[in-house]
Amino acid sequence: MMKYWVLFLVVLQAGCVSSNKNTELVSYREAAERGDVYAQYQLARFYDFGIGTLKDKQKAVEWYQKAAQQGYADAQYTLGTFYDYGLGVAEDRQQALHWYYQAAAQEHVDALYAIGMIFHSTQQHYPQAFYWIKKAADKGLDEAQYDIARMLTFGVGVEEDKQQAFTWYMKAAAQGHVASLFYIGSAYDFGQGVAVNKQSAFVWYQKAANAGHAKAQLYLASMFEQGQGTKIDKAKAIRWYLQAAEQGVVDAQYSLGVIFEQGDGVAQNIPEAITWYTAAANQGDAESQYVLGTIYESDKSEPQNSDIAQKWYLEAAAQGHQKALEALMQTPSTTRTLH
Repeated sequence: MMKYWVLFLVVLQAGCVSSNKNTELVSYREAAERGDVYAQYQLARFYDFGIGTLKDKQKAVEWYQKAAQQGYADAQYTLGTFYDYGLGVAEDRQQALHWYYQAAAQEHVDALYAIGMIFHSTQQHYPQAFYWIKKAADKGLDEAQYDIARMLTFGVGVEEDKQQAFTWYMKAAAQGHVASLFYIGSAYDFGQGVAVNKQSAFVWYQKAANAGHAKAQLYLASMFEQGQGTKIDKAKAIRWYLQAAEQGVVDAQYSLGVIFEQGDGVAQNIPEAITWYTAAANQGDAESQYVLGTIYESDKSEPQNSDIAQKWYLEAAAQGHQKALEALMQTPSTTRTLH
């Protein structure tokens, strides 16, 4: 009986929420029709996201347009995104830029960034892209700060300056930007704009890895495996390789194959090694393809399977893998030196 009462209360509450949203919709519509710019923007959002009504992108455009024409910056920016991505209107980058510029004139940070991205992605006008993205970065937008760091790293639209890039990565990282956490680790690891410091690299890779960054998980695993910036810890290395491998990182999948094949820090497990080599091989990793050939050809595989071995040698050889080419040129009876 109690569960039905709880269900009744949940349904009743949901009905009340829906009723409240419908009431808000009516109120915003009445105010919007009287020319209230804030109400016009909110009514557009209700249609945009289906709040208290069905989603209707065309009606959303209509009300965003009305608010934008009255100078409402959020509406101008949002209308720009509709033209940018063809939402409820035909895609039109010139119209998108028109509305982004209107919002940017009011220092709308997302509009500043959007202009920069149009110049970067569709027009490939990199100095202009840098100019607009930096405006957004200066106003604190973390994604813009990261992009400025990348452009400075590679000299895109601006002279290469890895020290300045490092400064921008730090600004974005201070806001929790995950990719920036990784690239700070990389900067310390390889001495890019800052002195090499393996301990600091380890700290920043760990921050990024804990936030789910796959490449940081790979690099952190490698540091645990090799004892760089920290003590050797094979168990932690395997744990981080697994996390990266499960996100599809080829090098992590290959490394797990090696670990399980050789029994390095874990009991030797050839079937598990085959699983991870195969995952990497299926993504086109030539070394994994070659190693699979050697395993299937040897007594490590139960049963041995020369046809599967041949298949993997051929795939590796097609990518120019020298040992795979040599393996294919040998007769089946010739003993091979395995990897």
